[in-house]
Amino acid sequence: MLELKNIRKAFGDCVANHDVSLIVNKGTIHAVVGENGAGKSTAMKVVYGFYNPDQGEILLDGKPVTIKNPHDAIALGIGMVHQHFMLVDTMTVAENIILGAETGTAANLDLDKANRDIKALSDELKLDIDPQALIEDLSVGQQQRVELLKALYRNADLLILDEPTAVLSPQEVTEFFSILRRMKEQGKTIVIITHKLKEILRITRHHLIHFLIPKQKSS
Repeated sequence: MLELKNIRKAFGDCVANHDVSLIVNKGTIHAVVGENGAGKSTAMKVVYGFYNPDQGEILLDGKPVTIKNPHDAIALGIGMVHQHFMLVDTMTVAENIILGAETGTAANLDLDKANRDIKALSDELKLDIDPQALIEDLSVGQQQRVELLKALYRNADLLILDEPTAVLSPQEVTEFFSILRRMKEQGKTIVIITHKLKEILRITRHHLIHFLIPKQKSS
């Protein structure tokens, strides 16, 4: 279970999050919904360690944790797929996934084993991704699946997805939601950041939606 208690984050005079609290139960799909500027991404980037909160507390399974950077988050089993993918076009799927995840030099990495492990992960979730394919040859929807594989390869149990349907066609959205349901069935916890309420009701209708409302400026 993930819990935020009274999180505040400001950038100079701009307060992005003020007294944000929420609970995300294990094995659920939880949507964080709000208009642009409501602070949705900021709150979740605090969870992932991109930003450090000015005040407040983060708890995992009821225990306070300190997440200073994404490496801390990954070590705690938290992964994040950003709206703008972080992939190297000229590298293969497997090379992108193990980039930064494995210790040692490129010369001693076991790429064959990585290809097998990634293929097994892809098959398990029916992602249909070839580990040896070049990123530049993949569609946007396929690249998003590579980002999911990257997080799962690093043993993420809780995945934060930032506006995951923004770049997908209607058919890709349907396929993507099927993937998320399969991940949930395997015990993964998923947090979706979005402003598309009608669309997100399709995937979260049996789960939780948390609304963030931008702080009104005083006149």
